[in-house]
Amino acid sequence: MTVTELAPGGPAAHGGEGRWTPVRAGILNVWRYYDEVFEFHRGRLLLRGPNGSGKSKVLELLLPYVLDASLKPSRLSTFGGTERTMHWNLMGDGATGTTRVGYVWLEFRHSDGRWFTCGARLQATIHTKNVTASYFTTEARVDTPDGIRLSGEGGQPLTRAQLVDELGTAGKVHESADAYRTVVRQTLYRGLNEQRYDSLLTALRQLRTPKLSERLDPGLLSDLLSSALPPLGEGEIHEIAEGFERLDRQREELRLLDRDVEEADRLAARQRGYAQRVLRTAAAAVTSAGHTMDTLAAEAKAKREALKGAEDELLAATARLGEEEAQELALAAQLDGLKESEAYKAGSDLHRLRTEAQTTHETAAGLRDQAGTAARSAAAKQEAAAHAEAAARTAAALADRARGEARQAAERAGLLGVHEESERATAASSEGGERGGGAPHGDPEGGERGGGAPHGDPGGGRDGEEAVRRARELLRAAVTSRAAQIREVRAAALGHEEAINRRTAAEHDRDQAREDLATARQAHEQAGRVRDDRARDLAAALAEWATGCTQLRLDPDELADLADRFEQADELVGTARTTAAVRLAAREQELTTFREGLVAERTELAREREGLDGQGVLEPPAPHTRTPAARDGRPGVPLWRAVAFRSGIDLVAQAGVEAALEAAGLLDLWLLPDGGFDAGEHDAFAVAALSRPAPGYSLADVLCTEAGSPAPADPVLSGIAFAPTALGVDHPAAIGADGTWRLGPAAGRWVKPEPSYLGAAARERARRRRIAELDERLSELAGLIADCDHLFAVLAGDRDTLAAELRRRPDRRPYADAVQALDGAVKKVALLEDQLRAQEGRLHEREKEAGRSLRRLTELAAGHALPTALPALDTLEEALRTAETTGAVWHDRRGDARAARDRADAAAETAGEYQALAVRAVERAEEAAAAAVVLAERLAAIESTVGVEHLQVLEQLQQTQAAYQACRRLIKSVNDDLARLNARLGRLKGELGMAEDKHAEAGRARDAVSERFRRLAAGHLPADARVPIELAPDSGVRAVLEAARAVAERLAAVPYENKNVKEAEARLQDAFHHAREILANRADLELAPDDDVQVLSATVGGVRAGAAALSTALRKERDERRSDITEAERDLFDRTLAGDTRRHLADRIRQATALVEGMNQRLERVRTASRVAVRLVWQVDPAQSAGTRAARDLLLRDPAGLNEADREALYVFFRDRVEEARADNSSASWEDQLMKVLDYTAWHRFVVKLDRGDGQGWQDLTRKLHGALSGGEKAIALHLPLFAAVAAHYRTDPGCPRFILLDEVFVGVDRTNRGQVFDLLVDLGLDLVLTSDHEWCEYRELDGIAIHQLITGDGDDAVTTARFVWNGYRTVATE
Repeated sequence: MTVTELAPGGPAAHGGEGRWTPVRAGILNVWRYYDEVFEFHRGRLLLRGPNGSGKSKVLELLLPYVLDASLKPSRLSTFGGTERTMHWNLMGDGATGTTRVGYVWLEFRHSDGRWFTCGARLQATIHTKNVTASYFTTEARVDTPDGIRLSGEGGQPLTRAQLVDELGTAGKVHESADAYRTVVRQTLYRGLNEQRYDSLLTALRQLRTPKLSERLDPGLLSDLLSSALPPLGEGEIHEIAEGFERLDRQREELRLLDRDVEEADRLAARQRGYAQRVLRTAAAAVTSAGHTMDTLAAEAKAKREALKGAEDELLAATARLGEEEAQELALAAQLDGLKESEAYKAGSDLHRLRTEAQTTHETAAGLRDQAGTAARSAAAKQEAAAHAEAAARTAAALADRARGEARQAAERAGLLGVHEESERATAASSEGGERGGGAPHGDPEGGERGGGAPHGDPGGGRDGEEAVRRARELLRAAVTSRAAQIREVRAAALGHEEAINRRTAAEHDRDQAREDLATARQAHEQAGRVRDDRARDLAAALAEWATGCTQLRLDPDELADLADRFEQADELVGTARTTAAVRLAAREQELTTFREGLVAERTELAREREGLDGQGVLEPPAPHTRTPAARDGRPGVPLWRAVAFRSGIDLVAQAGVEAALEAAGLLDLWLLPDGGFDAGEHDAFAVAALSRPAPGYSLADVLCTEAGSPAPADPVLSGIAFAPTALGVDHPAAIGADGTWRLGPAAGRWVKPEPSYLGAAARERARRRRIAELDERLSELAGLIADCDHLFAVLAGDRDTLAAELRRRPDRRPYADAVQALDGAVKKVALLEDQLRAQEGRLHEREKEAGRSLRRLTELAAGHALPTALPALDTLEEALRTAETTGAVWHDRRGDARAARDRADAAAETAGEYQALAVRAVERAEEAAAAAVVLAERLAAIESTVGVEHLQVLEQLQQTQAAYQACRRLIKSVNDDLARLNARLGRLKGELGMAEDKHAEAGRARDAVSERFRRLAAGHLPADARVPIELAPDSGVRAVLEAARAVAERLAAVPYENKNVKEAEARLQDAFHHAREILANRADLELAPDDDVQVLSATVGGVRAGAAALSTALRKERDERRSDITEAERDLFDRTLAGDTRRHLADRIRQATALVEGMNQRLERVRTASRVAVRLVWQVDPAQSAGTRAARDLLLRDPAGLNEADREALYVFFRDRVEEARADNSSASWEDQLMKVLDYTAWHRFVVKLDRGDGQGWQDLTRKLHGALSGGEKAIALHLPLFAAVAAHYRTDPGCPRFILLDEVFVGVDRTNRGQVFDLLVDLGLDLVLTSDHEWCEYRELDGIAIHQLITGDGDDAVTTARFVWNGYRTVATE
């Protein structure tokens, strides 16, 4: 394969351009490079040596690391792996010592004489895997007399402090890798922003990949090419970004306003609840006050009526009293008259005696009654004494029986000694009582009647009570002590039982742990077998799958061996997938490029064919110095249209003359009618005045002016000499018949088969000949395009096959699940083994605890003479409780017996006293009866001597006295009635006064609550409570009452008790304190007390309002701002879609299109001998939505031509993308988000197309097509697009270094192809850094390169180099 067409020579790679060029690079004490300097030639360097000598290591250590400042292994390794880290480069591969320091650096020179050196100091230690890097930049050179050194006198690398001192003011050691990278970028790549700089480094790393042509990743290739397109400048979106930032600030303000509205609503809701309760309470107070007024008014009315009735009754009683008092006076006078009569006086003694006899008789009767009563009482007391004596004997018997039971119980409980001691104490007390006691007072025979004290009774008195008390305390102390001993032994027994239970539980846990461990071990073995089975199944499935794949080229055995190594298997499959995808993408790119070239060529040829149909003259091509419309409307004619050959001139001579005129630039000279020229036009003119007649023949002898020519040509033709050959003619301008020409010192020659422009016939022949050629080519192009379409269909099938193969990849989840299950089983076995050891240890501790508890129990039981068994302790404890109970009963019964004996003695004494009283009463009654009999006899004797008149006076006197007594009684009754009426009247007057006072007080209270309700209704509470109250400021009590009833009816469901109001007030205060902080910038909130009500007010702009008004105002402001933001956003989008941003975006798309066309113009001239050519197609990504394509088309249209639907579509498109960007990365700045939104490169994708010259036309460079190419064709297919991408990066910044990194350059490409590709690289002006194990780069197309031959061996691990230079002619060794 040979390249037969190359781009025309561009500017020299290192000509007069003002840019940075790499000069030297160095590695000091890193890997096996101990102090090596690599010197470029014309910005190019070849590292040559056998495999393993360290060629790729130089790229890893220098490029692009020194530009990138990233120690990530994947960015260092030429293979993109993570195995060889910078730490390994320093400390691995035979390095000695614990710490190693090294340097790497690059040196650049600008065409204006400036120098720039950048590098890194690297330090590593065996104690960690980290590398400490210190990055430096300087304007000085390394190891030059006026430069800096990176090593000391002994050759040891400088420390960081020494490096700082060495750099001085000429350089700087940077604080971070980012700061260093920024300085390097701003110095060497000033025209690239950070994003494009990173994209350039990515492209360099991709090109650096060894054997790049063997792998194709269409997606990566498209990304690399897209990164080379001109981005939208940050300044171009600055204004729109500021607009969105303003919108964000407004949205933030709106968010805060939403928060404030929410807080105001919350405050208003709390205030509403509080206000409703306050108003409900106030309304209830008004209605209650009204009801109280009505009730008290009715009560006062009733009191007045009752007072009037009492006054009437008093008047009637007073009149009656007067009447009765008059009657009393009359009767008294009558009695006095009767007593003054003679008859009364005569019988006055009889009356006295009768009265005395009556009195004595009555006294005797009374004494008889008293004597009977005394007799009955004495009999009752005697009976009670008998009952008390029987009760005392019964109590003594019960006490004796209780003593026996207590003794038996004490014996069972082991307290017999305590019981006997109690008996002895009580017996001694009883004997003392008998000796000092005797019979009860007043009953000398009481001893016989009572029979003495019963057995066991302590007797009476204080000594007996003290003895009982001591016996009780003795029993209680004995029981308490024994119970404490039992509890102590019981606790020990229970502790021992618990220890036994814990030991039993520990044994059970130990046994269970053994069983669980055995089960887990079985599960582990089973999981291992399952894992092995799944591994074999997966390996077999992978091998079978790999064997059946056609697009994925996999080694079945290798893939099967990696079945249990997921990452390596994924890497292997990924590599195969990448290779297949690259192969298909390369083929697709090739087809696309080829087809687009065919279409473009067809379009161009069809346009030319159409033009030839519509015109009668075939014009010569215009020079680039003249615009196509420069001659429109200008007077005159070009020379080729003004002249024609004279008759008789032979066709060969005609062709020679026309070729000479065309080559010399005279054929298209413009003839003005006056023979002059226009100095203001960019054109070539034929000036007659400057012509000097030829010494012999001239063109006037060969050519003549055609009839109808607007300008004469003969004067010009006469000044141009004509001869068989122009060489040797002594004239400034000469034309030869053989195609030679001369213009002053310039001369040349060109030939053509026949004339095409001079003469109408020649022009017509040329036009027809060109039409025939175009028709033939158009037919050929149509067939090629059809072939391309067919190959596209085949390619789509291959891509589907690849996707299907990837989908058919065996699922490794069963194996992964088995591995996970095995890991879980291993962990479980380990865990259960730990648990078993823990359970065995716990069991050992429990056994020791059981032994210790048994010893303690035995010692306690022996010390207290108690059993150790719990049932025996229970029996003993029950007996102890019984002894305590029976002892207490015994002592109680003894006390009861003693009390019964005391009661019996007291009853006998009382019965004797009552008997004596009864005897004395009988005696007094008998004496009174005898006196009454004597008086009665005397009265009877006297009455027998008194007359009848005296008896009548006495009878009348008796009747009058009876009437007088009756009148007195009636007067007393009336006086009592008057007293009661006066008292009632006073009470009623007091009650009436109180009722009237209450009524007045209720009136004042009603007025107060009415005024309070009126004041509350006039404030913000009704609005806050959402309760309308229509009440005029001067409204009366009735209006207030009606308003209060209306409020009470409306708020009937609102609780208004004091606790409800306080709860609402507490919630309001919480909301107030929270809202006051949040709403501090919007309102001055105040919660002030007004009597017992908290009044909430908000001052906004000097105006006080309630919570509801504040909420309404904030909500209104929020809605207005939201509307303003929506309108501002729409206006911002409108300005974006119709303003500079749209124009810049459209310009960038057009620039990108032009850049791609420029790439293709450069690439389409490169075609191998096998007719393989490459081109790029930049198209809308098919994965994008239809809206993206439509939006792109609308952006490229004139904004003035967009209708409302178009503008709405653009608005929706950009709005959705803005929202997506905001959702993806809300923390990024708006400029970054808009850069993402307006990243037109993301809307497109690159497709590499390949024309193999086999008649199939341009095909997409897919992985399948790539795989079908030869090694050289693969190199062309992949390297050329990447060369174009990197060159496009460098077009952004013409002054930057233009590195191209190629590891194992052009493997599989023959020598001729390599030279021709080098010619393209030279033409692109790129700085080559290459590695190869065989290449010397001795090609005539390459005008120079430095060659460093790597040298290893001779018993030394150091790698050194020998430098050669290819100068374009030969390779020479340098010192």
